[in-house]
This record gives sequence, structure tokens and C-alpha cells, in this order.
Amino acid sequence: MNSKNITLILILLLMTGMLLTISNESRAGLWAGVQAGPNFVTDTTVKLDAKYGYGLKEFRTNTSLLGGIIIGYDFVKEGYLGYKWPNWMKYFSMAIDLTYNDFSQPPQTARLQSPKVFSRGSPPTTYININNSAHGYMLQLSLFFIARYGFFPSPELPFGRLIPYVGGGPGLFFSIVETSRSENYAKSSDSIEPGLFAEAGVRYMLHPKVSLDAALRYRYTFPSYDRAYYTDIGFFRGVGRIVVDQFNALFRVCYHF
Repeated sequence: MNSKNITLILILLLMTGMLLTISNESRAGLWAGVQAGPNFVTDTTVKLDAKYGYGLKEFRTNTSLLGGIIIGYDFVKEGYLGYKWPNWMKYFSMAIDLTYNDFSQPPQTARLQSPKVFSRGSPPTTYININNSAHGYMLQLSLFFIARYGFFPSPELPFGRLIPYVGGGPGLFFSIVETSRSENYAKSSDSIEPGLFAEAGVRYMLHPKVSLDAALRYRYTFPSYDRAYYTDIGFFRGVGRIVVDQFNALFRVCYHF
């Protein structure tokens, strides 16, 4: 069993255990769901040499599908584990959020930024063809802090049927890339880095126990990989830090305990 499967299983067991160890009487405000949507990565910069400005620009990562699970808690007045929250806390929630997405770079043409030491003023640039691909994935585990407001309340749904919200928080991003050609170097390289994400969306309560979410999410992190590049001007290997901006259209189905 590889490290990816082990990591996923351990996190899923931890999140499931949190629910199973809580009695039914103490689950007021708890909810859990599954989520999915497209993942778009903007063209980015690979910083191969921070001192001299050597790197790749307009570097492309494939669009992919993001999926995951979430366990959340609304600070309802009924309380959690017997604690009575003040009434104003009903406008806030928090969650543990886990997502997975492909993070691969195809063969492509990128802009090579040459070292500043070879020029005066702006460093010279040229376009090069990168002939080998890199296949990988990204796993994100985050704390999600949410502010919400309900519309169209009813006796069945006292907080409201339609609930716009905004939120975000810190995350830990674990990712791996594996190059299709590596010569005498290791084929794979992994990275664990902190990051941030923000989300705005709306929740619609189909039933007191079931809700649907539609949201837009932005994620930021900066993984670093040691990988090989095969180009039309030769082979080189570099430890590159990628500044990653990812955008998601996210859809979620949740069960409320």
C-alpha cells in the first residue's frame, strides 16, 4: 500500500471516529458531507534559483476534478457536548475539510527566465519546450471557519432555508509529482507546505437533515519539488518552488445530525 492510500485511510478513520464517539444527544449542530467540482490552476512561476532569478514562467498545470469530504459544526443554541452557546454564535460555524485533486503538468512550452547576472536591467527571456510530463496529486487538510446568515425561516427550519456564507482558513497541503523521465535521479518528489483558502457560497436546506451547497473556492500554497526537465535545449534538474493559485467551483451534499 503506497503512502497516498495510507494517508487517506488514516485521515478518514480520524474524521469518522470523531462522529462515532459522539452520542446522538450531543450531535446537535453537527453535519457531514461530500463535495466535488472542477479545479483550475492559473499559469504559474517555478522559482528554480531565487538568488539569480532563474526560473520558468507561464508554467501550466492540468485542469482536474477536486473531491473530498467535510465534517462541520454550527454553533447552535442547543449546545455541543452539553455546552450552551450564546444566541449570537448561531451565525458562525467551523469544519474540518479534506480534499484531493490531480496535480499534473503536461509537456509544454514555458518561458525561461535567465539569470540576472548575464544581463543588465531585466533578465533575458526565451521560450523552451519541456518534453517530459509530471504526474501527481495534491491532498489538502484544512480548518474551515464560516460566517453565515439565514433567509426564509420556518418552524421546520428556524435558522432559514437559504443560507449564504463566507469562510476560509489555514490548510496543510501534501503533494507528490512524478516525472515520466528522470535518468539517474529519483522519479518522484513530495512536498508538505502550509496554505490558505477562502470560499463563498450558498446553502439550500432541502430538508432539516439534508442540504445542498454551491460555492466558489480559492486556494493558495507554494510546494517545492526536485524534478528533471527534458527540453529542446538540453536536460536539467532543479529544485523548484511553485506558487500555486487554484480556483474551484464546488458542489456539496450534507447530512445534518
